[in-house]
Amino acid sequence: MGAKEYAEMRKSVALAAILLLAVSAWIGSGLLLDPKPASAPSVAAGSAENTDSQLVRPPAVQVRTLVAVPVSRKLHLMGVTQPKRSVQLRAQTAGAVVVVHSDEGETLKVGDLVIRIDIRDRKARQRQAKALVAQRQAEYRAASELSKKKLTSKTTVAEAQALLEAAKASLQGIELEMRHTRVTAPFAGIIERRFVEIGDYLDVGDPVADLLDLSEVVISGQASERDIGQLHTGMPAQLTLSGGQQLTGTVTFIAHASDSATRTFRVEVTASNQNLGVASGMTAKISLNLGSTPGHRLTPAVLTLDDEGRVGVKIIDNSSRVRFLPVDLISDTPDGMWLGGLPDTIELITVGHEFVSAGQQVTVSRSVQ
Repeated sequence: MGAKEYAEMRKSVALAAILLLAVSAWIGSGLLLDPKPASAPSVAAGSAENTDSQLVRPPAVQVRTLVAVPVSRKLHLMGVTQPKRSVQLRAQTAGAVVVVHSDEGETLKVGDLVIRIDIRDRKARQRQAKALVAQRQAEYRAASELSKKKLTSKTTVAEAQALLEAAKASLQGIELEMRHTRVTAPFAGIIERRFVEIGDYLDVGDPVADLLDLSEVVISGQASERDIGQLHTGMPAQLTLSGGQQLTGTVTFIAHASDSATRTFRVEVTASNQNLGVASGMTAKISLNLGSTPGHRLTPAVLTLDDEGRVGVKIIDNSSRVRFLPVDLISDTPDGMWLGGLPDTIELITVGHEFVSAGQQVTVSRSVQ
């Protein structure tokens, strides 16, 4: 082998060795890089699992433990004051007004004169009626004496008696008409309005004056079907007038039939008004104590509505699931609303109740008391 051929052979071996090293390096690099792509799906899968776990995690709410306390339950009704009695005095006989004795706003006692109507010829008719009664009495006595002696029939005696009774009735009618010329107060009260003056001519039935008895005032309110069963006559009532005046009264009447339009029952409360400080027609609030009931004091912010439109609150049960409970309003005060119809102890959702629904599982954190 010549030197030239030996040099060519060495060159070929060197190229083959370099190519082998290059292929080995390429294969080796593939093996080293392959785990990298293989690990990528694993990371992606882990991210998806984390995302799913975040989606199914129960929503967080804040709750507070509340315990019911006895609350005085009151029923409030609105009404208007009315006098104990009122009447419109009317003329009971015809004639001209000759005396006006009482003015508007004047306080009268029973029997006090309001006006007097001209008596006209009634006195003369009275004297005539009395004379006729005396005549009929004499005729009846004479017929009775004759009947005892068998000198007249019993029919004659009966006729004389009938004429006597007719004469007496005529006299009574005249005397009643004379009494009616005096219009007087049938009970103690105040003349609220007078409709006549001296010289006015009145027919039977014409109005004379309005008389009010304000020694007591009556306030009527309307109670619902739900509340009427808890009321009874004789129970005390607190009255608050529109001007702030306070009165103590008593339930004196409860209707036995409801109003056909409103399905409510009329309730009347009577209160003393001896100093006449309460006028008729004033707005008044009736407060009736219905006893004690367990209640929770809550802010209106925690109230919500269910699908049926009922007002209530959302609580959590022992398994941290949301429950909806309807409530009843006991009273509304400046410090909050007292609500009934709930268990004695509740876990009330105070934050987050708008975003959860009944039956939903939640994550619970407790608020600071």
